[in-house]
Amino acid sequence: RLRIQQDGALYLVTPVIIMRHPSKRCFDTANDNRNLRERFANQVTVHYGCAVGAFANYATVDMVDLVRFHPNRERDRQLMRDSEKEYQDKLDAKRESFEQLKKAYEEAVGEARNPALGEKARAAAEDKALKRRESLITAERALQDDMRSYQRALQDLDSRMLRQVTGEIRKAVKAVAEIRKLKAVFDSTAVPYSSESLDITDAVLTQLKVDPKVRHEAKAKEKAAENK
Repeated sequence: RLRIQQDGALYLVTPVIIMRHPSKRCFDTANDNRNLRERFANQVTVHYGCAVGAFANYATVDMVDLVRFHPNRERDRQLMRDSEKEYQDKLDAKRESFEQLKKAYEEAVGEARNPALGEKARAAAEDKALKRRESLITAERALQDDMRSYQRALQDLDSRMLRQVTGEIRKAVKAVAEIRKLKAVFDSTAVPYSSESLDITDAVLTQLKVDPKVRHEAKAKEKAAENK
């Protein structure tokens, strides 16, 4: 079935998500909660500049949780599921047509191998089998092309939705940072260690009009499930 791979590598760098006076040296980095650590990082503009200790006022956010609990997240996931089902149904129909062509080709081959056929009849049967084989090869290539096309469409849709979500998150992070007069906000999932006292994820969720209790309740359930 059409699926986007779920396991992604954890970034071990220290990206600055919001900087009031960013360094000039910066660049933009390049799929249920699939691949969030890798995928959201590929959508967020990352600024590399001074060392953390150079900032007097800084904080951290959990970008994975911000993406996961974004108010549009469930809507986007449902859209992905619906799109995936639509493409899968189309592929199933094309695959059924392919199987019918395959059966017709096998029948033609069987006819051509009939020892009771005369030379002329055998030649006609072999020509018929050859044409069906060509049709089968064409259908197989078309099926493979459709599979790749649908997979790309799903990945493009996923990327567009993620860009929109991370864009809104960046605006919310910036708003909270300005209110608290922070000079920099770092992604806590991409640094070796950060104190929980620095975390402003709940404040950013509130800025996004999401009750932080939703996040804490979900994480508590996950922790309880792990301890079973």
